[in-house]
Amino acid sequence: MLMIVVAASACVARAESPGCAGLKGIVLPASLIGLPTTGAAVSSARERHEGGVAYCRVMGKIYPVDPQADDIHFELNLPEVWNGKALQYGGGTFDGYIGKSDGLGRTAVGLKKEATPLMRGYATLGSDGGHHRSYFPLPDAINALNATFARNAEMQRNFAGEAVKKLHDVAVVLMKARYGAAPRRMYFIGGSTGGREALWMVQRYPADYDGVMAAYAAWDQAELDLQFVRTAQALYAPGGFLGYSKTRMIAHKVEERCDAKDGLRDGIISDPAGCDVPAESLRCADGKPHHGCLSDAQLHTLETFATEERTAVPLSNGVDSVPGYNVLAGASLTPSVGLLHFPLKNPVVVLNSFGYVIGDDVTRNFLMGGQNFNSRTLDINSDGPWHDELVKAAVEIDSTSVALEPFVAHGGKLILVHGTSDVVIPTNSTVDYYERVEARMGIEETKNFARLYLVPGMGHGDGRFDGGFDTVGTLDAWVDGGVAPVNLVVTDNNNGRTRPLCEWPAWPKYDGVGNVKSAASFTCVTVLRGRREALRGGAENNIQTAKK
Repeated sequence: MLMIVVAASACVARAESPGCAGLKGIVLPASLIGLPTTGAAVSSARERHEGGVAYCRVMGKIYPVDPQADDIHFELNLPEVWNGKALQYGGGTFDGYIGKSDGLGRTAVGLKKEATPLMRGYATLGSDGGHHRSYFPLPDAINALNATFARNAEMQRNFAGEAVKKLHDVAVVLMKARYGAAPRRMYFIGGSTGGREALWMVQRYPADYDGVMAAYAAWDQAELDLQFVRTAQALYAPGGFLGYSKTRMIAHKVEERCDAKDGLRDGIISDPAGCDVPAESLRCADGKPHHGCLSDAQLHTLETFATEERTAVPLSNGVDSVPGYNVLAGASLTPSVGLLHFPLKNPVVVLNSFGYVIGDDVTRNFLMGGQNFNSRTLDINSDGPWHDELVKAAVEIDSTSVALEPFVAHGGKLILVHGTSDVVIPTNSTVDYYERVEARMGIEETKNFARLYLVPGMGHGDGRFDGGFDTVGTLDAWVDGGVAPVNLVVTDNNNGRTRPLCEWPAWPKYDGVGNVKSAASFTCVTVLRGRREALRGGAENNIQTAKK
């Protein structure tokens, strides 16, 4: 095989392109990558034609320093007709496979029926996060639910975010080799773990990206993992399990009380903060299990999901809690509790709750190094025996910093998106992060570079309202065209209905007339509450409306 070594001096525009096939065999020295590796290489480069676009699909590996660590597998897609810009995709859950981040599909909170970024001329890239195992005949995606990689320190750092940085640097060199120039604009879009990765890069490498969108981001990962453990402890306590009939009953009672408050009874509660269903109202009169109500143990489980998790001391950057879920305001627990009423020693997704699967995996592999530990016995509130390991993991993996001045100075733009019905990552955790940024930067300065949008009815990238909009186009218009987002519309990928994508803290209210499937029939209503009021000087609730 022909081997071409790209030297450090080759990081300049080249007069001649090697073409797609000429990229195969390129070897990059470690000196071209901003974090420790032993270099990288392109294993294949093939011309492809899909969806009406011709592009070069480049596959490669970034080699670790620790010989026991896995390579970082990556994919870089280079369109024949390039717009001079690049988009990096984030991963999901524990990463572990390229499929979610291959850059060939839509982005998080993207539109299903819209041309993909690659079709629109963006070079696209993504990786497996630095770990990958074959479980044939199971699909590669099984890696996303396996955290055993975290027993290796380098692989854990790669998952935390270092793999994103390493790929960024490798991809820029390869784009220079292919096109003769680095990308003029670099964007990053990710959801969940990919959203955390987006913020991780903004906070640590603020000059690498011009625009970033973080959707339903796990930015406070360590506290979130403890929330997973906390909810599992309540769910699997004696009598605490919430089966299908109970979760549907809870959702029905909440909808009955709050659904019409936004002007339309459609199964979507547009303003969760304005929904006032006390958990106690669902309790059985004698506190014992009966049909159509909750026993005391089940009520405790519901209240655990609905309330914040808090640690005795902050884990990173002063963060010591994560909010509860909107389970008393429109988010259904049905998809998240699992089928079994009891916990498996090694939990399995679908059979056990998603939170238990992830929380137990993290506890065993990130904190205890694979020890045979029962996460349901962990005292998450104490400064206990695993405190040092927890703080170390939080500092490494969390994206909790709000010192975004370098990103702002670079000209960077940030969009945060979260669904109000998310029962994986609490909606209000993203609100919490945005408010922390406002508290440091000021409301007006924050508005100059950041936006937060909540999508009513959207869950963790799905839901009764599976929202999508032109993500990369919106970022690009703001960064490259100087056109700040305004009057955005979000489309339900399930059925095509549209709603205004209201800038937080606004929410869409039906006007009472007009097509209920059209965004034109809704008004964004703003109700200032809580910390945002304090930031504005402690004013009383102020209701404002702005017609879309």
